[in-house]
Amino acid sequence: MEQRVAIITGAAHGIGLATCCRLAAEGVSVVLTDIAPDACLNEASKLSDQGFECLSLLHDVADESSWSKVIDTVTERYGQIDILVNNAGIGTLLDIEQESEAGWNEMLSVNSKSVWLGIKAVAPHMVTRRQGTTANVSSIFGAIGGFGQSAAYHASKGAVTAITRNAAIRYAGDNIRINAVSPGFISVVREEKTIQEAGSDMADGIISRTPMGRWGQAAEAASVINFLVSSDASYVTGVDLFVDGGWMAAWRLRGCLAFVLVHST
Repeated sequence: MEQRVAIITGAAHGIGLATCCRLAAEGVSVVLTDIAPDACLNEASKLSDQGFECLSLLHDVADESSWSKVIDTVTERYGQIDILVNNAGIGTLLDIEQESEAGWNEMLSVNSKSVWLGIKAVAPHMVTRRQGTTANVSSIFGAIGGFGQSAAYHASKGAVTAITRNAAIRYAGDNIRINAVSPGFISVVREEKTIQEAGSDMADGIISRTPMGRWGQAAEAASVINFLVSSDASYVTGVDLFVDGGWMAAWRLRGCLAFVLVHST
């Protein structure tokens, strides 16, 4: 992983920051981007103090011109882009009837349009060098209906998973791998705050329905991202890898049991 350059979006906190720390520890030069420049710069300074090569940039992932500025700055400084981690995202608990058109548009812009823009901006540089890899952070809620809430969030993450598979096929011949990581419930500030707003029933339900009986840690998701962008995953592309403590396995089992019960009565 040494002498590689990675761009990580939404890097000021959570999974994005954990991924920066992990990749930096592997010898990767990391570019932290975020809509919150002060927080991003603060984290980059901490990494620099530890002797890691890093750069902090203001970045609106839903804006194509912002992507252009980031790419120009990175290529001017490092001359290459080897890894892209599309991590930036937002979330709400609003259901179909509660969600507004403005909220829907913002969710899809930040969570899924940004992934398209990121791949579109970075791919030409990877194609020229015939190497590179991308990890898109999706969600288990891109594959299931969850609790019947967060309609826009589910739609946006489903789009992330779909474009991951599409892009993986598109760029496989250029020796570029593109994969997705779909976390379950990870102990980060944004997610914990959202669950707290929903009430104790949802919080208790999350733990009771997770076979491993606990929340995941951001570093655990970052470890999976690190694997997917490393040479250890050289024959892996187009996958959506769940990091969920067994949630999806249990969810499918519950669906099968419900089907059996309905059709046995």
